[in-house]
Amino acid sequence: MRYLILSLIFTLAGCAAVQIPGYISRVDHPYDRKIYAGFEQVTGSFLFVLQKQGWVISEESNPAIYERDDRYDNNGSRNLLIIADMRKHFAHLTGTRLNVFIHGIGNTCDVEIRLSSGRNDWLAQGILDAVEQGIKDWTVSTGALEPQ
Repeated sequence: MRYLILSLIFTLAGCAAVQIPGYISRVDHPYDRKIYAGFEQVTGSFLFVLQKQGWVISEESNPAIYERDDRYDNNGSRNLLIIADMRKHFAHLTGTRLNVFIHGIGNTCDVEIRLSSGRNDWLAQGILDAVEQGIKDWTVSTGALEPQ
């Protein structure tokens, strides 16, 4: 009996995995886009759009805490990971988590959206389009010139 219990404990212990709340590991098809604007402007636009669309931001942190990438090395780039809480779908019992990675150098930012629910082109592209439109609207309203 003792051997049965020990073998069961070792089997279950081997199946355990550490989950980091809210973080979505690298996926096969993240949604990437290059946005020609400064880091603060892109970050502000993402936070505004996500909150306007009903996402609750649970954390803003350095992505190097969660994963290794050459862009996080001290090369003059600025990096941010935005983690949004689960948002329920009206038509489904499940929900979606969202991560936004922003890597900025000068007036250019590489952004990446990861979704826990897999592919959802209309959702990710809608967020990216709204962020770019927000930046364009801000640029026009302030009279600032867009980077070439």
